[in-house]
Amino acid sequence: MYNLQWLKLEIKIFSNRKMQVLLKEQDGDTYFRVWVQLITIAMECNSEGKLVIGKNTPMTIENFSKIMGKSKKKMEKIIKKFQELNMLIIEEGAYKIKNWSKYQSVETSEKYQEQNRIRQQRYREKLKSEKEKSNVTITENNEVENNTQEKNTRKENENNNGFREYKI
Repeated sequence: MYNLQWLKLEIKIFSNRKMQVLLKEQDGDTYFRVWVQLITIAMECNSEGKLVIGKNTPMTIENFSKIMGKSKKKMEKIIKKFQELNMLIIEEGAYKIKNWSKYQSVETSEKYQEQNRIRQQRYREKLKSEKEKSNVTITENNEVENNTQEKNTRKENENNNGFREYKI
């Protein structure tokens, strides 16, 4: 499984034929909002686009209506339209966003994570080998020497006549 924290929407989403059909429906904005909410719910479910509660319990129209604050009748109409447009399918008794991994680039995300893991592993191995090759030995109780410059320090000498002489 994966755990995406972002939602991918194409910049051409409004020129997509299915979105154009949805937006021309009465309350088309609501259809669009419900679609985006279904995608975010699918991300939270983390079940490859399936809309489930827990691990296996399929979400129902009633669940959707409660989550989105819409009537059951309205949600049935919207879900039916998504199914007609082949955006939402039923798989193993649960609603599923069709082409989920294609649209959310799950493989690409997993590929980047794997590349980052390998790169980090190589970096750590490089640091370890550099540390082993280093000819510097560190011993306990070594103190750092403070280099003092005479230009910036103030020395005080006392003359025989009782006056102090300052040299800068």
